[in-house]
Amino acid sequence: MTDHAVILARLARLAAANARDRHLAERLCEACRLILSVDAASITVSNDSASRITLAATNQLAARLEDLQDVLGEGPCHDAFRTGQPAVVDFDEETGRRWPEFSRAARAEAGAGSVKCFAMRPGKQVFGTLSLYMSSTPQAAESDETAQFLADAVGAALLRDPSNEAGVTDSGAWSSRAAIHQATGMVIAQLRLGPDDALAILRAHAYAHETTLAEIAELVVARRLDFSQGD
Repeated sequence: MTDHAVILARLARLAAANARDRHLAERLCEACRLILSVDAASITVSNDSASRITLAATNQLAARLEDLQDVLGEGPCHDAFRTGQPAVVDFDEETGRRWPEFSRAARAEAGAGSVKCFAMRPGKQVFGTLSLYMSSTPQAAESDETAQFLADAVGAALLRDPSNEAGVTDSGAWSSRAAIHQATGMVIAQLRLGPDDALAILRAHAYAHETTLAEIAELVVARRLDFSQGD
């Protein structure tokens, strides 16, 4: 089983790259591509409405494949968002029958290849999808379980809910918020991120470990968790 702490630490460090030049969603998307060893990746939200948005795509092909699903109204992203389960399509005649128009258009754009989509499910509610494009049959460096873990963690990092953001209760709320503020400052120093990005990394870590933001903050403040350490 993949060590989730190691995966999260790598996600945090990769997301810190080019922090001043690229939006957090773009950096998280590229980090997922690198960790999962795929050719391209994309992140979409609000997949069940006319306001569906592609937040990030690692290259023009990934963006085009998302556009095709918008125009055609079918494809693996729609199903992954609707069911909360992974959906995959190969761009060939046999396995593309589930989404024939999308498969035909994708094959015209990319030739051989496949797309696998994972629902981002922070708080057990589907927020969007992480899509992975592979140009050939993948020799996956990481499992679908790891891809799903990353999708959920990225969803938690991108989803903002101010009423529940601190993960604190009424008792000790001031001290908890103070610890979160201090921990955010430490992550800013560790990864050279802006405040919003640093808080997003803390939020993803809390979600992935099924704990509160306040508890993760305490670990950072106590120097028991340092995102700058490791490979």
